[in-house]
Amino acid sequence: MDQSNLVNFESSVPKHFSELHTLFRTTAFVFLLSTIISSIWLETIVLDWVISQSSSSEISVYGPYDWVEMRLLSIIILSSLITLPFFSIGFRSFAIQGLLPKERLWLDLYLLLNALLLPIILYWVWFILIPNYTETSLQLDSISGVNPRYDASEIFSFASGISWVLILTFSSTLFLSISRLFGLVEEGRSRFRNRILAITGGLLILTLPEPFEGLRILIAIVVVAIVEYISRTVPNGPLGLRNPIFPEIVNKDGFRTKVLLMNCSCEGACPSFDKSWINQDISVLHANALCLDDTEQLALRDLISRNSITQLTISGCNGSPLPLDLRNFLTTHNTSLDGLNWLDQLNVDNINWRKTSLQAYSSQFNQVDSR
Repeated sequence: MDQSNLVNFESSVPKHFSELHTLFRTTAFVFLLSTIISSIWLETIVLDWVISQSSSSEISVYGPYDWVEMRLLSIIILSSLITLPFFSIGFRSFAIQGLLPKERLWLDLYLLLNALLLPIILYWVWFILIPNYTETSLQLDSISGVNPRYDASEIFSFASGISWVLILTFSSTLFLSISRLFGLVEEGRSRFRNRILAITGGLLILTLPEPFEGLRILIAIVVVAIVEYISRTVPNGPLGLRNPIFPEIVNKDGFRTKVLLMNCSCEGACPSFDKSWINQDISVLHANALCLDDTEQLALRDLISRNSITQLTISGCNGSPLPLDLRNFLTTHNTSLDGLNWLDQLNVDNINWRKTSLQAYSSQFNQVDSR
């Protein structure tokens, strides 16, 4: 999110939903087109794969409908692999406007690693792991005078199940990570996260093929744990929470207002405080050096634009050290700027004094009755 993208803060919610709808519609079209293209050469590909699994032709297809099932699974897997890069690029374009540089870097690295690793792992599964598994099984199970034969559809189901686990893990991690980057799962808002994890686990339990019978629940638990772990590696927000709640309060003049109290450490020069010291439900965010850190300033602009903040209070100063362009931005958005001037006070290191100062500050506001 750079200076040129600040105009995007003003984009309406319906416009963003329209862009997301266009992305999903385009993805669905690419998937449909991929299924048509895959079905043309699929029979030859599947047949060549089956023959390549055993040099001595011990693999057969027993069931009359197994070829149909193998064809359908192949189409789904190939179409998903073709569609995922298009979806990733489109989703990145949609999300990139609302991300800070460090968050954008994380997303780019994740998409790049998956674009490289996912095809490599799938190739290893289909053309190295499975053939070696087949040949090893033939050697271990060989009995004198008995010619063993293995069901190609079962082996195919095993490989396709692994592929489905990898594709679903990638997709679920991407969705959950983006939701964390947009602040949809913080401050107790975990319903969206729980739904993603529940859908992921449910799909694995219901759709994994028969060779995974008895392992479906265990696989679902492992995948959900991996998705949760990777999604937690997203960078922390520059100001702590990415999508905080700003309750309306009434100021001393009787007007409703939204207040943001910035707990700025001024590069360690200003002591911090605890939100519990404040009498009213005032939103508090944390900054290291708001007047020097461009990333923190961009995050602040984003919050003020999206939440219509009417008052910004900084703990360490009176707001005058902020860059001129940021102060002009606050003026343009009708956000008043003041501060507690703690760095100018001799007894700022006294905890009781800081508590008293915060309580005196919060006493000018009254909570709005929500009933």
